[in-house]
Amino acid sequence: LRGLSGHRHQAHWDVQGLEGQRPLLEDGPKGDHDGVYLDAPSEYTTLIEDYRHLGVSLGKHPMALVRHLPRFKRGYRAKDLKRARPGQVVRVAGLVTNRQRPGSAKGTLFMTLEDETGNTNVVIWSAIQERFRTILLKSPLVTVTGTVEISPEGIVHLMAGRLDDTSDALNELIVRSRDFK
Repeated sequence: LRGLSGHRHQAHWDVQGLEGQRPLLEDGPKGDHDGVYLDAPSEYTTLIEDYRHLGVSLGKHPMALVRHLPRFKRGYRAKDLKRARPGQVVRVAGLVTNRQRPGSAKGTLFMTLEDETGNTNVVIWSAIQERFRTILLKSPLVTVTGTVEISPEGIVHLMAGRLDDTSDALNELIVRSRDFK
């Protein structure tokens, strides 16, 4: 809404003032603007409002806003996994964008985590699924600790060993997995 009023808070305020002048306020401000100027929302507030209303944002990725927190600092980002060694144990955090369990996969679940640099393919065996069932089904932001596997074609997979629900880092930001409606 920058083109209309500068930012979303001011645009919302301005739209509320489109009603004609009331007799009680006849001596008040004239013209298109009532003289009230609101501060622009913070980057975090904009992100919250975008996700709450649209489910996406054109601003920064939510992980970019929480990456500085101690629990995410030592974690790998999606693009960092290309530097990892096969067999290396790493931690990756991201928004859950996809969960699928194809019939041909013999109970294996595949999950995609999205962060500010890209996507991470996570493979979750049946025993791990049972152990972390609630986190798998309900958590929008997950940290996975697992072993890196790299295919001969260079595709990186993270074989999950542990899942942690880290959704509280987003506080009021409500992000739902795109595979659950």
